[in-house]
Amino acid sequence: MRHNRIPKYFVLAAVAAAILIASVIAFQRYLPYSPRTLNPTRPPAVVLAMEDVYMVGLGHQGKLWSAQADKVEIGRGRGTAKLTNIHDGKILEGGKPVLNIRAHSAMFDTYRKDLMLYGGVRIDGMDGQQLTGKGATWNSSTGTLRSIGQVTFKSKESNVTTDKLLVDVRNKELSMWKVRMEISVPELEGRLNREAGHNAQ
Repeated sequence: MRHNRIPKYFVLAAVAAAILIASVIAFQRYLPYSPRTLNPTRPPAVVLAMEDVYMVGLGHQGKLWSAQADKVEIGRGRGTAKLTNIHDGKILEGGKPVLNIRAHSAMFDTYRKDLMLYGGVRIDGMDGQQLTGKGATWNSSTGTLRSIGQVTFKSKESNVTTDKLLVDVRNKELSMWKVRMEISVPELEGRLNREAGHNAQ
């Protein structure tokens, strides 16, 4: 019977590999920054958490928004920031406040410059308008506010419920879809009379 001999270099390679594995297992605990497993560990989703924070969102043209929050969590990669229980918040356009905001939660995308408000929101305009609902998204790049779900829009003259709302702050345009409206006739007449008097001067 013929026996095949294992090449000598195969034996040496196997011995060297066994010694290397044994060395890693034996001395792994002494290696600097060495984890308990040789597999890479997944970094946590939240890398920084702070409480009772005044936070400012910044863009290429300066301050985009500001808010006081009970808690702020910065996500992995620092591309997102989650804010909890927002109060005394302001959205700015051209460096000037255009909307006041309150919300249960918010998520800021630092790359897209989107501020998503959810969990119950209240947004107040500078002229007494008020928007309440489940949520809304503010895009600083386009200067637009979009509702998330059904919202209620209140002004001195009317009370409007709409399935979708879009506010273009820069062009001062308001668009709504599937609207249910209640109008206060005395307030509306008073406003029309004031505008007519102003235009006559």
